[in-house]
Amino acid sequence: MNHLSETIQNHIRANWPMLCFLQPNSPRIEFWFSHGQNLKNLSTGPQFYIQEFNPNQPIQIWSGHSFDCLQIDLSEVEQYFSEKHPEFIDLWSAPIQNHHRLVYESLVQEAVDSINRGEMSKVVLSRAHDFHAHEVNWLYLLLRLFNTDQKAFRYLMVHPDFGIWCGATPELLISSNQHNYSTMALAGTRWLEGEEFPQWTEKEYEEHNWVVSEILNTLEPFASVSQGQTHEHQAGFVQHLRTDLGGNIRESFNVLDLARCLHPTPAVCGFPKNKALDFVRANEGYNRALYTGYLGLYNPDDGCAELYVNLRCMQFINDRFRLFVGGGITRDSSPNKEWIETQRKMTTMGQVIAPFVERR
Repeated sequence: MNHLSETIQNHIRANWPMLCFLQPNSPRIEFWFSHGQNLKNLSTGPQFYIQEFNPNQPIQIWSGHSFDCLQIDLSEVEQYFSEKHPEFIDLWSAPIQNHHRLVYESLVQEAVDSINRGEMSKVVLSRAHDFHAHEVNWLYLLLRLFNTDQKAFRYLMVHPDFGIWCGATPELLISSNQHNYSTMALAGTRWLEGEEFPQWTEKEYEEHNWVVSEILNTLEPFASVSQGQTHEHQAGFVQHLRTDLGGNIRESFNVLDLARCLHPTPAVCGFPKNKALDFVRANEGYNRALYTGYLGLYNPDDGCAELYVNLRCMQFINDRFRLFVGGGITRDSSPNKEWIETQRKMTTMGQVIAPFVERR
């Protein structure tokens, strides 16, 4: 385990391409190590796809055959740290940030005004906040990340262009098995209050239904689509509204065509897509980079894919953790409530970085 920890640290120090990930409900962690070697763009075998939020940026593809790959049981990592860190949970809460609050609330109000003028129906607004870090034990951080949500896709990546990213995303963009595919609409959020969840409101249902409708309309030219019942998706202390969709991909297309047409979904951008995307670019004030893009595995040999929207993620840059959070804005949105929601959403990755953050 010490050798594994040192290999991870070496890749991070040298900025060598590296990937480790854990699929939903899987006990096996997969590591891809480049050891500083040049990556080859091979067209066979497992591939890892990386797409920025900006859909005009090209997809980056890593071939698994360019890496040394190994698998380790999560239980081995848990056992290694069980004596070192008996108290696993570090209490963490998002700090009070009055300036950031005022800026974000002003942005939300501007979006609500735009919606009321009929310029769009929904827009997803986000923000980023930096936390200074002291020395990071990356293997221990991985263990904390892997235990955030068993149903999420969890990963740590070192990319020469984008730096260090990690996340635990619950949202599947699309999966496929040959010409069969599945996707989901995941929009609308409520938080545990005491021992119970509050009632869903009209705002959450409206926000969710827009996402479902847009996915149905987007996929129709490329595939048959069947829609399941809307249900609750549990993720720790959070619940989302979720509707599963699936069907068969038409013969002249593949799963990557579907991924390209879905991205960015109204769950991370808004509706209508182009109007919302223009508003985000003009007003959000920073580059999302990989946040709300998508990433995951695709195997051209059998057409199987598991691609996830990059939510609940963070970037490590210049000795700082940069956490990303956001929420869907509709005509019924309250700027203060939207701010509170982003504060709560920050808790997921905040718990991961808690032992490594400087208290200031």
